[in-house]
Amino acid sequence: IFMKIDILHLTTDEKFIDGVHSLFEKAFPRKNSSMSKFLMCSSCKKEYEDPTNRRYHAQPISCFDCGPKVRLKKLENVDAIKETASILKSGKIVAIKGVGGYHLVCRADKDDVVKDLRDRKKRQKKPFAVMFKDIKDIERFCHLSNSEKRLILSKERPIVVVKKRDDSFKQVAPDIDRLGVFLPYTPLYYLLFDYIDFPLVVTSANISEEPIVKGEKELLKLKDVYDEILWYDRDIVNGCDDSVATVVFEKTIFYRLSRGYAPKSFFTKESLPQILAVGARQKNSISLGFKNSIILSPHIGDIKNIESFEYFKKMINTFKRVYNFEPKIVVCDKHPGYETTDFAKSLGLKTYFVQHHLAHVYAALAEMNLLDHELKSDKFISFSWDGTGYGDDGNIWGGEVFLEDERVYHFKYLSIAGAQKAIKDIRLIAWSLMRAYGFEVNNRLFNLAYDKKINCFKSSSVGRLFDAVAYIAGLCDYQYYEGYSGLLVEKAYNGSSDRYDFKIEGKNIIIDFESLIKDKKELIPTKFLNTLSEIILCISKEKNLPVILTGGVFQNKTLLEITTKKLQQNSIPYFFPTQVPINDGGISLGQLWFAVKKFN
Repeated sequence: IFMKIDILHLTTDEKFIDGVHSLFEKAFPRKNSSMSKFLMCSSCKKEYEDPTNRRYHAQPISCFDCGPKVRLKKLENVDAIKETASILKSGKIVAIKGVGGYHLVCRADKDDVVKDLRDRKKRQKKPFAVMFKDIKDIERFCHLSNSEKRLILSKERPIVVVKKRDDSFKQVAPDIDRLGVFLPYTPLYYLLFDYIDFPLVVTSANISEEPIVKGEKELLKLKDVYDEILWYDRDIVNGCDDSVATVVFEKTIFYRLSRGYAPKSFFTKESLPQILAVGARQKNSISLGFKNSIILSPHIGDIKNIESFEYFKKMINTFKRVYNFEPKIVVCDKHPGYETTDFAKSLGLKTYFVQHHLAHVYAALAEMNLLDHELKSDKFISFSWDGTGYGDDGNIWGGEVFLEDERVYHFKYLSIAGAQKAIKDIRLIAWSLMRAYGFEVNNRLFNLAYDKKINCFKSSSVGRLFDAVAYIAGLCDYQYYEGYSGLLVEKAYNGSSDRYDFKIEGKNIIIDFESLIKDKKELIPTKFLNTLSEIILCISKEKNLPVILTGGVFQNKTLLEITTKKLQQNSIPYFFPTQVPINDGGISLGQLWFAVKKFN
């Protein structure tokens, strides 16, 4: 569409213009779109066929007579939007059909209403996003920098995570001082705000860990969650979640790349074979490489059940159709238990396996190279920190330091009892850390498992250290959602420069956890974050190379800010992804770029 507009602005030649319109009519015929079932009325047809009209061959053309209709499911012969406003005012929950799927919507200013949504959706603590009428409303409740304002007001309209002014919206974002805010981005929501004077919780309609619901039949699975449905009769062809971002020192960090930003395309000077990279298990995305193009898909989600795996496969098939793409090479994670890895193997193609944390590094390198970033270097020292990833030695990695492709340092392995249960019950991680440093734990079953090495795994993950620190500091004992413990540690940061001692023995980074465990609880979060940033500074000084910061741990805004500030003060150049997700959402791009650079 934008190409068509650009072409038509370059010339006034009527024959050429008519040819362009004809070309686009053939390329994007209405009969192949979601508008195919809406027959044009005589008035729209006249405009559609008139070369002098701005709606000439505009495939989505429609009007109140012949276009899609907005309706309520349970109530007929009413003003659907006005009635929806009344339903929301009364404290009820409405499923509203958006651009890329259904939202569950309720008023955000009433804790009891939000609590009702939590209970029905079985979502205990995970924050909801809040849609406000305008930027002034957001400023009443949140601190906003100029960069945050620009991002909120941008045409893409992402959800932007900002800091709250006070303890408002307790049920929307329990226990934390951050709030995801955004503005209306469809006419439907603009019309709705004509009738209401309160902000709205607007969250994806889905069962936990499943894709966003985009059809009326699928929505029936959530019939006990909503009281009414506001819908329209045009089909949603491809589901798409809202994008989520934050701002660090005027730079955007993406937590989720989707509506408004993806698919994201890059031009590459190299001519590529047809490569498919299938990403990781969590925050999955896929990437395609062909000719001089690389395409990063929108957010797919966590591949943890049949529904999400089917959605993953559907996304691949959609991309194959849209881009006339048939892979010759497939790239995947080394984890033998990932569904994406099994899928890659099942294709029977030439397959490359890329270590998870190295893929994080290569995602940053891909962005740097493909977008011609000003930071140029043949070598980098890269800090790839997250919650989990399968290591080359079969252990769980997550606190890795790479010099080019070599793992030169990592956090000392911690033996954690509890297997998968420990990811949620973070007491098990903290108790494992305490036992490792000679402290007693008053839990017989845990001690038995730890001593006998029953269901134990070794981990170098910084994400797991955040979990242990959050428990030891008295902040929480359960991980209600990914990143919950990190947000609580971040909230408790007091701005002092105190830290714990650490040392590097061989390849092992060792923090003085004995002092941390004995310390005053209120001091632990600040000193822990300062220690992590000091470790990065120390290694960066030693290697005297530009720095890459990547992986889900660097979603922690406070850690990223204090680290980059130290690097700036020491004139050490650094880079972190700002155009692709810094978390696992960028893994597929890193896998593809690694294959391009390493396997020719």
